[in-house]
Amino acid sequence: MVEVVLDHSPTIDTGYPPRQLMPSTPPGRRPRTLLITGASSGIGRALALEYARGGTKLALCARREADLEATASSARELGGTALCIPLDVTDVDAVAEAVKHADRELGGLDMVIANAGRGDTKLSTRLTWADVEPVLDVNVRGAMATLVAAIPVFLAQKHGHLVGVSSLAGARGLPTSAAYSASKAALSVFLESLRIDLAPTGLRVTDVQPGFVATPINEKADFPMPFKWPVDKAAAVIARRLERAPPVVAFPWPLVLATRLGRILPAWIYDRVVRAQSPGGAHSA
Repeated sequence: MVEVVLDHSPTIDTGYPPRQLMPSTPPGRRPRTLLITGASSGIGRALALEYARGGTKLALCARREADLEATASSARELGGTALCIPLDVTDVDAVAEAVKHADRELGGLDMVIANAGRGDTKLSTRLTWADVEPVLDVNVRGAMATLVAAIPVFLAQKHGHLVGVSSLAGARGLPTSAAYSASKAALSVFLESLRIDLAPTGLRVTDVQPGFVATPINEKADFPMPFKWPVDKAAAVIARRLERAPPVVAFPWPLVLATRLGRILPAWIYDRVVRAQSPGGAHSA
């Protein structure tokens, strides 16, 4: 028999000394300070510019330094403050250091958005581990490392909002998207567990689940993408809905409805429906 021991200890050792920082952002308002990964393009860049317009102080993270600097420059032109942190999210030690650096430089963090992602697709008859591993490294390892690194920072200051950008594609498996769909499903479940565990601490957790968005990942798609949104529209909706810190932000509603219906279909029906679709694949984040 396996004995399961649940830790209900009220004492939380964050590794950070208690400190007096800026007060928490009240519900219904945008964060004063924010770290975003994957900020050099796509949803990450659009979110950076959306928040810059409102005066949020930004810590922008991405691998491509030139593109990252371009995002920061655009944010500053809009009146925002932007700190650039070149970062490969697959390096978990570097991720932890980046979060600490942003926390120090900005005087605390109100929100962390784990947005960096990749959307490689391939039919499973040709799939190799070399295809799968980089998707998991960024979408699972990198995203989770970002969120975990922020938890002790938020606990020490007694407030904070953890946000992960998953996808509606994580609801069920999709053609040519075994690694991508699985990675986004893993992130969604991870965020749900964080939300449950951290609720008593006052920290907030949100899973952002976009449908099709006009990002570089999707620009070469050769099949229809129903209800595709412009990236600026997606960023504006995400930022607005995050003000209330809901458990999930999902859009657009027609795809959300179709996804929810798809989750309750028997496997034999679901398989026939999705196999009838184009063998290509594209994603939101």
